[in-house]
Amino acid sequence: MSTMTPLHTNFIAAFSSTPLPTRRSPLRPLQPPRLPIQPPRLPIQPSSSSALRSCRISPLLVLPIISPTTLSLSSKPAIHQDEEGNCVFGKKEYWDEIYSGTTGVNGDDTINNNDGSITTTTTTTVIVAPEDRRPSESYSWYCGWDELAPFWTMLVPDTSSRVVIAGIGNDPSPVQMYDAGWTNMMAYDYSRRGVDRARELFAPSRDGVELLTADATDLPLETSSVDATLDKGTLDAIFITGEEIFRRSVREMGRVTAEGGRVVSVSTVVNPDVLLGEFDTVYWENVHDGSLAFAEDGEATIDLGAELYSWKRTGVPFVFD
Repeated sequence: MSTMTPLHTNFIAAFSSTPLPTRRSPLRPLQPPRLPIQPPRLPIQPSSSSALRSCRISPLLVLPIISPTTLSLSSKPAIHQDEEGNCVFGKKEYWDEIYSGTTGVNGDDTINNNDGSITTTTTTTVIVAPEDRRPSESYSWYCGWDELAPFWTMLVPDTSSRVVIAGIGNDPSPVQMYDAGWTNMMAYDYSRRGVDRARELFAPSRDGVELLTADATDLPLETSSVDATLDKGTLDAIFITGEEIFRRSVREMGRVTAEGGRVVSVSTVVNPDVLLGEFDTVYWENVHDGSLAFAEDGEATIDLGAELYSWKRTGVPFVFD
């Protein structure tokens, strides 16, 4: 049985009072008139070609965001935007609040430092809209380890590789990667609250991981000391913060990655041309460009909830500015 759409119903209603012809040519069936329907136009244009981006917060939901700066469409903050029209995913205060589970009020913040000491500071957090809240205990952006594992295993088969997790936060996927054998791991986040959440997820039994509060543009790592870096949405968030910070973060990856090392990125916010262009230097050889790809056993990148990009570090020595 066929199902009539509202448009078909309107056509039937429009012709119901008009007698239909008693004979029809089998070669020219009666066709309803075509309506001049045009898609709606946005009331504003973005301030630059890179201003309006698409931010995927789940595999089934794609929403527009403003990055880094664009006028809001109304006086009420739009979804994913603060009162000034900036995307909340690019604000450190947003991530601090997500990881801590606070409700957007001022207060004292107790933080564990990298050296084991504890610091108490007074902080001001942002009020996160209900639509932008995520579980504070654990949350996997874009995909989990089960979806990522076939591609990671293909790209980084040596479990003794020195692995860096960029922007770990409360993502349980690196914990599962650790349990799968990649125990030579360092993970960092610029939110100390995110690092505290990671410590809870790894628990004392996984003491091989090194968890640090660090800036992606100035990592506490030796040059050419990393075999593989996993970026799962971190470059997206950095790009929203600002394109210059994004460029410096990519450059820092080039500094710390050893010859033959890999960068594996799961991304959907940064324009593919921008992301690929930033890695289009003498330091990198592109392996995955965001198009559909398959793992050795047939798993498809469509299951990642975002696009897969990866690069292999060339042997060109890093040149400091």
